[in-house]
Amino acid sequence: MIGTRFSAAAETYDRHARPQLALAQSVLSMLPEMYPEQILELGSGTGQLTRLLNERFPEVLIDAVDVAEKMIEHSRARFAKFPHINWIVGDAQTWWGGDRYPLIVSSSALHWVGDLKATCENIFECLEPGGTFALGMMLRGTLKELHELRGDIAPEKTPEVTLPTYEETKACLQAAGFNLERRKHSEEEIIYDDAKAFLKAIHEQGVTGGKVSAGNAPLNRSEISQLVADYQENFASDGGVAATYETATFLLTK
Repeated sequence: MIGTRFSAAAETYDRHARPQLALAQSVLSMLPEMYPEQILELGSGTGQLTRLLNERFPEVLIDAVDVAEKMIEHSRARFAKFPHINWIVGDAQTWWGGDRYPLIVSSSALHWVGDLKATCENIFECLEPGGTFALGMMLRGTLKELHELRGDIAPEKTPEVTLPTYEETKACLQAAGFNLERRKHSEEEIIYDDAKAFLKAIHEQGVTGGKVSAGNAPLNRSEISQLVADYQENFASDGGVAATYETATFLLTK
């Protein structure tokens, strides 16, 4: 369950969240000149994007929704001096607060949902006519090095579910009724100290327990040792080892 997995990572997530912070900054940079009366953030997590929104739109009411209860508790305590941020446990796939919003944002969250099409349709309904939706997503090529090695070492344990592609994401957004105003699609490498540090980082972010990371059975100790050794050998880079993150940022209107 996504909520349980990310609840367990609430205290350690931000230690390793360089790619997620970069995506949150990209989402914020997409926004036009505006000053909305209210903002809905879906998949708020530990509040990386929330903090950026609060700096840009001080004292604007933010409804920050996340499916992980511990993430919400962590963020509520962390942002306690900002009473205009309302922390809510809820699922972006189905959440409805009773009001439509002029601005909805989401970063590093919706790639985890079980039904992206239905989620986009729900968000469309939550947005007021003429409103803006800014979205940042991790895509299929993210951690491709890890998935490649895992498939070689234990092909019978390869995850059945994958992250959406850029084209799949764009199609879901357009099918939901959104107008695509701007978009950015990129791929970059993040350097970690070594293979062990990389695997520890994604584990402490709650990534390794999800459907797109865990197969039908966990890797055993021997397979993990081989994975670490092969990753270190095959994906060494200046100063450590490389991991790819494929992302897209969309600016949409209703």
